[in-house]
Parts: sequence; structure tokens; C-alpha cells
Amino acid sequence: PLVRIEEHSNERVVSFFVNCRGPEEQAWNVLRNWVVTNLDDYKARRYIGCAPKGHHPNGEEHQANEGDGFHEYVAQMFLLGDEGNCETLLGATVCDAPKGLFLVGDVALNEFNDDGTVDIGTSMEKSYGVMSACLKEMGGYEFALNERPYFEEHVFTNEWFSGDGDLAGFKLWLPIRKILASI
Repeated sequence: PLVRIEEHSNERVVSFFVNCRGPEEQAWNVLRNWVVTNLDDYKARRYIGCAPKGHHPNGEEHQANEGDGFHEYVAQMFLLGDEGNCETLLGATVCDAPKGLFLVGDVALNEFNDDGTVDIGTSMEKSYGVMSACLKEMGGYEFALNERPYFEEHVFTNEWFSGDGDLAGFKLWLPIRKILASI
């Protein structure tokens, strides 16, 4: 997968928070309905999501073919220009976007459940392994996963916005920091 370092600061997002069983689909549906109703340029925007306390808040490991667990999820869209100057935008909550350094890498959606559907969790785990190796090879950086959550960037097909399509792509944003050289 393609891997790069991105630094983010002073950006704003609209944010849709859901807390239920399998909240990802619901959060993205709420966001989709909002963007399609309110914006003309939604296909050109950047979208990220996060389970602030993790997809497995009780610490369980991901299992292939697992059901959707109960947890929190936030779906967000980056704002442009003056859109982020208020606390709300067209009825949606506006807040600061994630800040700091991130190792951003494409997730190869090539792991499957027994029923033939993509196993996003296992696909993410495999991509995390590749990204970890890349970070080690680069040198000078380490993960900061204990300090900040990771994010999932969703790249949507045009059909997804009309309710008929799937993801065009998926990226992991893993928080990193520079390693301070000891003197």
C-alpha cells in the first residue's frame, strides 16, 4: 500500500456521533444524508471516521466474521475555507479536525468473511503490519497510538452518495511522533 506522512493542524470538520451496536453504518448514513442534502461539492471532500474508544472497547481482539459490537463511532467531513468558523454548519456540529502527524496508508480490502463480504477489520490489521514495517524502515518516528486514536479515511464512489455503492478506497491514519534524539 501507498504510505506517507501527513501533518494536520488548524482544520475543522463536521462531525456525526453515534453510539450503538455496529455504529459505523449508521454514522456514515447520517453523514451521507447531510452532505447530499446540504452541499454541491460533497464528492470532492475528504471523509474520516474514528471509534474514539476503539471498535472493541472492552479490549477484545478482532475476530474474522465477528458481528457488530456496541461502541461509539464518529464520521467526519473536512470543511473548506470559512465553513469551519462557526460551532454548527447547516445543523451539523463543527469541531477541530484531528491534529498532529499521521502515517497514512492505503488499506488493501482483500480479506474476506465466510459469506464473501470484505472483512475490513482483518484487512486493516494486515495493512497496519505493512505500515509498521514502513515506519520502522523510515526511522526517526514511532507510533503515538496511546496518545491519540487512529482514523479511517473513507473514499466513496459516486454511487455511494446515492445509496447504491460501496467504498472506492480506505486509508488508515495512524498517529505518529518524531523520536527525539538523545544527547
